[in-house]
Amino acid sequence: MLSVIIPLYNEERTISSLIKKVISVDLPIRKEIVVVDDGSTDKSREIVYDYARKYKNIFLITKKNGGKGSAIKIGLKKAKGNIFIIQDADLEYDPNDYYNLIKPILDGKSYVVYGSRFLKKNKFYFMNGFGNRFLTFFTNILYGTRISDI
Repeated sequence: MLSVIIPLYNEERTISSLIKKVISVDLPIRKEIVVVDDGSTDKSREIVYDYARKYKNIFLITKKNGGKGSAIKIGLKKAKGNIFIIQDADLEYDPNDYYNLIKPILDGKSYVVYGSRFLKKNKFYFMNGFGNRFLTFFTNILYGTRISDI
């Protein structure tokens, strides 16, 4: 089963569209959606709650604001799948790419697959893109990896 973990903080403009896209993705395995609300002060939580009432594979966890990392940790603890995808609530990543991400795992060719924002042309702010590329380069040297987007 695929567990899609969505850390959520004040994304009422995009969360409904995202959940609809994740629901509609056709995959050869079951999926669950675990949304961890990190103390949103807008209507994000209520929107997700409405979906969780309608669909038995959508779960909403609410917590005090502790940041994206703590939301992901909680989501990983609560998720029941054996493959995990971290999906940002702002639609930065396209759920239609899930199959390509999990295919190497399903085929037994990989244990981990990382997506990359740099494999396609994207609009990055110069300093963010530069900083990310520097950290990625340093991480690859430090750990002997070939990751394109840390």
